[in-house]
Amino acid sequence: MIDLSSKSLGLWAGLGTAAFLGYCIYFDRKRRSHPDFKRKLREKRAEAAKVWSAGISDAALRVWTLQRVLSRKSDPSSRQNFMDVVGGSPIPEKFEKAERVLVDTLGGNSNPAKVKNFVFTLFWNQLCISMGERIDKLLKYNGGSMAADTAALYPALRSAAIDMMGTLQDAFMVGTPSSGAGGTGTIPTDDAIGGAGSSGANGIGSVGIMGGSAGLDFGWAGSSVFGDADDMDDSGFGGSTGADVWTRVDEPKSMESSRGGIGGSSMTRPTSAALAGIFSSSEWTALQGSSSNGRSSSSSGAGGLSPLQRAFLEASSERLCAPLRFMFPEAVAVDEDGTAIDVLPHLPSRYDLAKIDAGIREELSLADPREGGGELTMVTMISDNVVDLVERFCVSARGAVSGAGEGGYLHEDDGTATEALLHDVKLCNVMGTLATSLRNAPENTFIAPYRPAHSPQHEEAANLCKISLKPALYEIDSLVKTTVLTPLYRALNRRVSSAIATMHQGTYLEERMDDGAFIQHHLSQVFDNIASNHLSKLPSEYSGMIASTIATYSIYAFVSNASLTRPLGENARLKVTQDLADLELCLEQLVVKGGSTSSLGQMDGGRPYAELRASRNMLFWNGLENDATPAADIAKVVLREAWVKDVRPSTVFHFLISFAPPLLSSPHHSKRMTVEEYVNTLVKYDGSVDDGEASAWMTTLACCDNYHQRASVGGNVGGGGDSRIAAILESLGPELLRRR
Repeated sequence: MIDLSSKSLGLWAGLGTAAFLGYCIYFDRKRRSHPDFKRKLREKRAEAAKVWSAGISDAALRVWTLQRVLSRKSDPSSRQNFMDVVGGSPIPEKFEKAERVLVDTLGGNSNPAKVKNFVFTLFWNQLCISMGERIDKLLKYNGGSMAADTAALYPALRSAAIDMMGTLQDAFMVGTPSSGAGGTGTIPTDDAIGGAGSSGANGIGSVGIMGGSAGLDFGWAGSSVFGDADDMDDSGFGGSTGADVWTRVDEPKSMESSRGGIGGSSMTRPTSAALAGIFSSSEWTALQGSSSNGRSSSSSGAGGLSPLQRAFLEASSERLCAPLRFMFPEAVAVDEDGTAIDVLPHLPSRYDLAKIDAGIREELSLADPREGGGELTMVTMISDNVVDLVERFCVSARGAVSGAGEGGYLHEDDGTATEALLHDVKLCNVMGTLATSLRNAPENTFIAPYRPAHSPQHEEAANLCKISLKPALYEIDSLVKTTVLTPLYRALNRRVSSAIATMHQGTYLEERMDDGAFIQHHLSQVFDNIASNHLSKLPSEYSGMIASTIATYSIYAFVSNASLTRPLGENARLKVTQDLADLELCLEQLVVKGGSTSSLGQMDGGRPYAELRASRNMLFWNGLENDATPAADIAKVVLREAWVKDVRPSTVFHFLISFAPPLLSSPHHSKRMTVEEYVNTLVKYDGSVDDGEASAWMTTLACCDNYHQRASVGGNVGGGGDSRIAAILESLGPELLRRR
C-alpha cells in the first residue's frame, strides 16, 4: 500500500524535482553538443542582425529623402527654402547630444546654422547615442543575466552594419541602383523627390551618402562628411582602391543569396573604394561609438555599438582566460613530522595546452564570416584578448620557475642537470608549445579550413593576425630567456671557461707537444655532454639560442686564452692552429645538434667566426724579424695586415706581449688574477665582448709603464724577448680602439 504521509510526499516531490532538473541539464548538454547547434545559432543571430540593419536602413533612407526634399523645395508664397526654415528653428532638446557630437566632429568652429543643415547627420548621431544607451540598459538588465547572450550578437551585428552601410554607399555614392536596404533600385526624378509619399522605399538619389552629396544643388552639399568636394573622383568618392578591400570575403552568389540582403533581397558587395569610405566616415565612427577598442569605460556621448563591443570583448577574454584558473596550482608536501617541504609547482599538461589552443582558435574564428558570422576586421581586437591571455599565463608561469639560478642548475662534479633545471626545462617546453600554437593559430583558423580554395582576404587576415600576436610571442620569449635560458647558458659557459683555462697548465710547452690535441682531450666531451644532457631536452628554438651563445663564447674565450699563452714557440703556434680547426668542427656539430637555423659563420653578425679564422693568420705574423725596424713602423705594418680588422684589439695586445721580454708582465699577472678570471672580464658569459676592450687597453698600458720603469732601473733582466714591444703597443693601441 502506498504511504501518502507528508514525509513520504515530500520525499517523492524532491526525487521528482531532482529527476526533472537532471533531465533538463542532460537535454541542454545534448542540445549544445549537437554538431548543428553552433551553425543554427549563428544563422539565427545573422537573421536577427539582418532585421536590425533593415530597420535602421529604412529609417535612414527616409530621413535622407526628407533632407533632399527640404533642400530642393521652397515655400510657394514666401519663396523661402524649406531648409532655411528648418535652420531658423531651434534644435529639439533630445538632439542636443547629437549636435555636440557634430560640432566636435567639425572641429568645434561651426556655427549653429551650418550644423542645423546636416539633418541626416543629426539624426544619425542621435540614433547611435540612443542605441548605445539602450544596449547598455539591456546589458545591465536583471543584474546582467542577459549580458552574455546579448554580447554574442556583436559579430553578426558588425557584419550586418558593414553590409548595410556598404549597400547605402553603392546606392548613394557610386550611383548604381539600390538592390538592398529596403529600396527598389529606382533613381527618382525631382517630381518623385518632391512627392508626399517619397521615402526610403523608392525616393533615393543617385549620388551622395548619409551626410553629404556631391550631386545636390544646395550650397552646403560640397562639405560632405566623407570629404571635401575637391577630393572627389569621377565616381563621386575620394581616393582610389581602399586599404580595406580584404575585409570583405568574396562569396559565391549562392551564399550571398542564402544570407540575403538587408531588405530581404540578395545583397551587392561594396566595392574597395566604398569600403574605404565606410571605415573612414564619421557615420561609421558614430555607429561604432567613442570607445574604438571596446576597452574604455562608457562616458558621456558614447553610443552606437560601443557597449556591445566592450561586452563582447570582455566575454571573449573571460572565455579565453577561464582555463588559467586551474593551471599552475601550488604543490604542497610534508615530511614525517608534518613539517612543510618546499615542492616545485605543478605545470600545465598537454591537455591543458590543447584546451588553450582550441579556445584561441575558436575565438579567432568569430572574425571569420563563414565560421563565426563576424567580420575579418575583428581579428585585431580578438588578437588583443589573446595577447592578454598570454600575458596572464606568463605571470603565472613566472611564479612557477624554480628560481635556482645558474648556481643551482648543474651538479658541480659532472655537470648534469639538477632537479630544479629539469623542472625549468619542462616549463620551457610548456612555453614553447604555447608559442607554437600562437604561430600556427592564424593559418589553422583562416586558411587551413579552406585550403586549397582559400581567398586572398583570408590570407591577409591571417597575416594581420600574425602581426597582432607578435607581442604575445615576445612576452613568451622574454620570460623563457630571462628566467631559464640566461641562467642556463651562463652555467654552461662557466664550465666551458674552466675547461678552456686548462690550456695554461703546460699544454703548449715544447716538451709536451706529443700530448695530443687539446680540443679533443678537454673540450670535445664537454660539448657532447651539453648537447645530449641539455640541448636535446629543450625546444628547438630555445636549444638553438643556447647553442649559439655557447659557440660565440667558446670562440672568444679560446682565442683570448691562446693569445695570453707565454711562451708561444713555433711548434706551439702550429698546435694552436690545429686546435682552432678542431674547435670550429666541434662547434659546428654543437650548433647542428642544438637545432639552430644559423651556421657558425652567421652568429653574432659573423664576428666570432671571422676572429676564429683571422687568428690563424695572426699566429704566423713575422713582422719582428728585422731588428732594425723602428717600433712606429712595425705598428703601421700591423695596421695594414688583413687579419687585424677581424681580431679584437685585446687579442692583438696579448699576442704581441708573447714576444716581449719577461719584464713586461702579462695583463692577468699585473691585475693579480688567474687567466680564467681575467678572460672573463673580457668575454662575458653571454658572449658579449665590447665592454672589456677599453679595460684591456688600460691594463696593457699600465703593463707598459711598469716595464719602462723596470727597464730603466735594472735593464733587460733575464734576457730574451723583443724590447720594442712596449713602444709598439703604445703606438698601436689608440688606433686599434678607434677602428673598433
